[in-house]
Amino acid sequence: MIRARLFLLLLPTLFSFLNVNAQTETITGTVLSSNNNAIPGVTVELKGTQNGTTTNQNGQYSINNVPKDAVLIFTSVSYTSQEIPIDGRNEIDVILIPNVSSLDQVVVVGYGTQAKRDVTGSISSIDMSKSQGLPNVNITQSFSGVAGVQFEGSGRPGQGGSILIRGQNSLSASNNPLIVLDGIIFNGDLSDINPNDIQSMDILKDASAAAIYGSRAANGVILITSKKGKTEKPTISLNAFYGLSDFSNKVKLLSPERYIQRRLDWRAQEGMESDPSKITNYLSQTESENYKNGISHNPWDIISQQGKISSYDMNISGKSKFTNYFISASLSNEHGLIYNDNQKRTTVRASIDQRITDWLNIGINATFIHRDLSGQNADISDAYRNSPYGTYYYPDGKPTRYPVSDEQASTNAMWAALLTQNSEIYDNLFSNFHLQIDVPFVKGLSYRLNYAPNYRWNHNYNFFEQDAHQTINTTNASKFNEHDFDWVLENIVTYKKAIGQSNFDLTLLFGRNHQDMESTIANANLLSLDALGYNNLSLGSILTNSSAAQSSEGISSMARLNYQYKHKYLVTLTARRDGSSVFAANNKYATFPSAAIGWIASEEPFLANSRLIDMLKVRISYGAVGNQAITPYQSLSLSGLQRYVYGDGGPSSTGVVTSTMGNEDLKWETTYTSDAAIDFSLFKGVLSGTIEYYNSNTHNLIVRRTIPAMNGYKSILTNIGQTNNKGIEITLNSLNLQLNRFKWSTTATFSHNKNAIVHLFKTDLNGDGKEDDVVANSWFIGHPINSYYDYVFDGIYQEADKDIPQGSEPGFVRFKDLNGDKKINADDRTIVGSGVNPKYQISLSNTFSYKKLSLTVFVNAMDNWIAPFDLINPLVPGRALNQLDAGWWTEQNKSDTRPSLTYANPLQANWYLSRDFIRIKDVSLSYDFQGLDLGNVKLSALRLYLSAKNLYTFTRWLGSDPESGGSYTSNQGSDELFPMPRTFSFGINVSF
Repeated sequence: MIRARLFLLLLPTLFSFLNVNAQTETITGTVLSSNNNAIPGVTVELKGTQNGTTTNQNGQYSINNVPKDAVLIFTSVSYTSQEIPIDGRNEIDVILIPNVSSLDQVVVVGYGTQAKRDVTGSISSIDMSKSQGLPNVNITQSFSGVAGVQFEGSGRPGQGGSILIRGQNSLSASNNPLIVLDGIIFNGDLSDINPNDIQSMDILKDASAAAIYGSRAANGVILITSKKGKTEKPTISLNAFYGLSDFSNKVKLLSPERYIQRRLDWRAQEGMESDPSKITNYLSQTESENYKNGISHNPWDIISQQGKISSYDMNISGKSKFTNYFISASLSNEHGLIYNDNQKRTTVRASIDQRITDWLNIGINATFIHRDLSGQNADISDAYRNSPYGTYYYPDGKPTRYPVSDEQASTNAMWAALLTQNSEIYDNLFSNFHLQIDVPFVKGLSYRLNYAPNYRWNHNYNFFEQDAHQTINTTNASKFNEHDFDWVLENIVTYKKAIGQSNFDLTLLFGRNHQDMESTIANANLLSLDALGYNNLSLGSILTNSSAAQSSEGISSMARLNYQYKHKYLVTLTARRDGSSVFAANNKYATFPSAAIGWIASEEPFLANSRLIDMLKVRISYGAVGNQAITPYQSLSLSGLQRYVYGDGGPSSTGVVTSTMGNEDLKWETTYTSDAAIDFSLFKGVLSGTIEYYNSNTHNLIVRRTIPAMNGYKSILTNIGQTNNKGIEITLNSLNLQLNRFKWSTTATFSHNKNAIVHLFKTDLNGDGKEDDVVANSWFIGHPINSYYDYVFDGIYQEADKDIPQGSEPGFVRFKDLNGDKKINADDRTIVGSGVNPKYQISLSNTFSYKKLSLTVFVNAMDNWIAPFDLINPLVPGRALNQLDAGWWTEQNKSDTRPSLTYANPLQANWYLSRDFIRIKDVSLSYDFQGLDLGNVKLSALRLYLSAKNLYTFTRWLGSDPESGGSYTSNQGSDELFPMPRTFSFGINVSF
């Protein structure tokens, strides 16, 4: 009876509980802007709860457990928040209206942020969410397609490639941009950074934008912003992908059949017997035996491995009234296409911001990175030369040293890779501790303290074991250790004030920085015992060691004022003064000022009601930025150690000798840049973009100049000359078609850069009235820094030609007689072209979406650049050496572009090939699942994707890849020799 009464009492509560749960729904929808563009990253929250989610890159969202009488809140930076009642609906699409004071996204400008509409400098932004469907483990892969930014990557595991912003400024110093991670200068490798931890990247390109970083900003600045928590409800996200790679292009070497034909053709051209039935007599003994036994090899097959890539990333994030946190861990594993070219990377990151009171906030951003590049990769340069009829392994499986042992013309590309034990490890601990005080009694005034220590340590240990098939001792071992420690201390004061229709934003900075490095290398040769590898170098018969250390100090102060009047007239004034211990006594400090103005013309009455123009802004800037350019102590007079023997048969002693003359007047390289641009949005956002022109002049180039040895020194570091970069950049965004749930949008970029040396030493030794070029360094006045000075190819002499000069014959190369003296000599050389920087870069990205399905195709191209490509070396047809199969002249095949096999290139001229290419770089197909309820797990987002990287390249380049260049005459460590991988991958992004 008691149980029955209790049940009756609880029954209304039970029905109420069931009724409440029956009224909860899963709400889905899409968030669009007023011009019908999807808005990613919008926070969607259930009012009064911690239940929330964010929109994906297509603007779609899904939120579970929503009562029918609830209210959803939609918020996003730069847009007005909206509260929308559910009213029993299951699907709610929302259009967000831009804020009156912020018509575009917020961008990082250095020591702060601004709405893009208020920015007066040249800044390009990269939204990292657009890379979620790509197999990227390196953030540098996101730089392709940014106007004015040239990225060249080799595709190798762990290699960051090179980044050039608006051309090459310096003759001999670094042209790499400055990297700033979460407001702190980052001295590590870009390969250290996990792309899944990054929210966005902003690239400062002109002096007005970059001058805030002063002495290190001449090559542009890349500001990287990490992710933060977005919703009160903790969000767990998992991101994973796996892919397989193959050669996007495999350099065509001589096949076994073509190798035999080359030998026969060469003998015929040399006037020797050339009978195919006697080919075994023309080959080396090793080659002959393998030929008779039908044994042949493709060197690429020998040194290749299955390329693959995998990445697993997990993060948990959230925010509350007082705390914002983002904690992540990731593991990536890459196997390149060449044996032992691998990388494993582990990263752990924690970002925590804690508001202590209404006016005090403290926080930490800390990242630990561990990269393992261990393993000696196969030697590509040797593979290029190895004979297809060589013997690469002994019967016991050990590698031969020489594939053709009776000639020893080339080393087995796998010999060192298989006999070397290598440990190559890089560790990086980067952190930033910050404190911010919003002064309670002065509205708009705040103070921020940053302290950012960065500790990096790495080692590279090698042991070459005894080759059991060699009678000599082949063992050697080495250990290299390096430790770097940097710290930055910054005091930043900001003050924002509105007076009437004027808005002031003042930023002041005073900071110090420190860098130090120490390294040690020890070598041991001819070890008496090889069982301990590199762990006991004392076993070596010959021991050598060396060490190095350096440190530097810097001090900086900066002031920036942003001024707005009526939200349409904009002014930015910046000045930074830097001091560095690396510079000479008379020039420790330098000041870098800049100024910029902007006019939002679309806010004027005569355009305010325009149906054509949504937004039109004109901006102009001018300023100076610097390039620190040198390492510590280079401005000082330096001495070196040299061993000598005093007297006949005397002991060996160590002496100190002068090596480098100091220069107390050495100055900073300084780049002065002017920039003019138009930003626009038309037809209700259907077409938007930027058209920009810039002109940069770099003065006081730091160059090591050779001086007469009678001074007691061979060279001096000095300031010379001037270089110029000018160009145009165009970025266009368009919404081509939107019909029901189908949308097609395009982003296109075009960049043109003209680079030139304006002057050097201002000498005229030949008295021709023009400044002398520096031919030895290939520096030519009025031409790009990287110009090629050589003979002009004019075809191949044919048997019917009557003007064949003495010393030449049919099949030899013809060069142009530029001075008309009827002979070819050094006076006939001229500038045949330039390389390193293409004159034009073009990219095109198309995105097609239908409901939850999305397809993105990205194509990029570089045009009008060349590079030397050796078509002859190692063209020694009588030796056991392979080569590129680019063809050759014969009496039957009278080529007009390739010489005969007997041509020895007496003038040592280079061949030049175009590096122009068009590449289908990225293709990604994705599907977003919304509102999935997997039992007890409520997913807020689930996305699956397939992607292809480097799908196809249209080019005439004969090497591995036109973007990286390379003609197989460099050493094995050159990235340019490695093949570019074509990667197909499958991935998943899930959040709950």
